[in-house]
Amino acid sequence: MTQRYITWLSYVLSLLLIPYDAFPVEEEPFQESVIIFNTICAKCHEAQCSGRLSFGDAYDESASHIIRHYGKAAEKKWLQKELFSILNHMKENCAYYPMQVPVPPKRIWNTEILEKMTTLLERNYFIPVGALSPGQYNLELKLAKDAKVTAHLVSETFDIVVEDCYQSSEQRLEIPFSIDEAGNYYVRVYPRKPVQITWLAITSINPH
Repeated sequence: MTQRYITWLSYVLSLLLIPYDAFPVEEEPFQESVIIFNTICAKCHEAQCSGRLSFGDAYDESASHIIRHYGKAAEKKWLQKELFSILNHMKENCAYYPMQVPVPPKRIWNTEILEKMTTLLERNYFIPVGALSPGQYNLELKLAKDAKVTAHLVSETFDIVVEDCYQSSEQRLEIPFSIDEAGNYYVRVYPRKPVQITWLAITSINPH
């Protein structure tokens, strides 16, 4: 019995000595990793549907690419692996990585909800706004202070509906847009300087 316990204890201790990086990442990526990818990386990889990448050489090449374009990941192996996993999903499924965030009633996002959809340092936002039918809409934002922001509205098939730079006035911004094809859409916002979005809403101009 004692010998069996010693053998078991030796096995457990040997596992503790294995570097963390030796274990594959199986867990779901952190939501901020998904937002980092969808605001920093996705613009170059949208619609690149070439199938699943292999973890060997492809991971090493992707890690170098990630660090080159997002230097904050240089010392974060876990983030490099998560971004690689999200890239794999996009290439294999030709789709954004799913975010488990419900669309709020009346499509009004308050500060608390928006804080879960931003990168903390850059204040880039990626917000799933759900299914939109063909028609005319307004995208309205309230900011913590006036700023210049670049705003995108992108379909689930990566078609760009809105892509422009805007200057807010009295901490508000209103962007009219039209939808031609029904589907799920996403709002992506890049402030020129980090600024918090405190409120966002999508309203139909011609409700049925």
